[in-house]
Amino acid sequence: MTILEATFEQKLFELIPQTRNLGIHITHIGDGELQVSGSYALNKNHLDIVFGGSIAAISITTAWSLLQHKIQQAGLTGSLVIKQQEIKFLLPVHSDFECVATLQSVEDWPLFLESYRQRGRAKLIINAHIVCESRITSTFQGVFVLYQPS
Repeated sequence: MTILEATFEQKLFELIPQTRNLGIHITHIGDGELQVSGSYALNKNHLDIVFGGSIAAISITTAWSLLQHKIQQAGLTGSLVIKQQEIKFLLPVHSDFECVATLQSVEDWPLFLESYRQRGRAKLIINAHIVCESRITSTFQGVFVLYQPS
């Protein structure tokens, strides 16, 4: 973990304290991708698989973190929230895992910036997936909105 990941992880835990309880750690921040590692032990349920609610929360958190990081890099301020999400659970998760978030399309980012600068509001789709033992176990797509609070 570099200073960038450690600093952003600490900020995430401050902005959304509940994320600390998810047992995640940011392992990589790139221009269009953010990865976290997740703990099986902290998220398992009575069936000895990772709880679906944890998978959903970690997917949202990873996607939100990617977009929040890009917003900070662009020097924008505002409130970032999730508007809509869809998650598909493909396989059970039986061990530690990773979540990888990416922009749906790199071409969407300049449009997002332009919309926000002109209207004070913009939305963007972020995709994420959980990987366990080299297999994709769930897919997530979320619509996030950045807006200027009144």
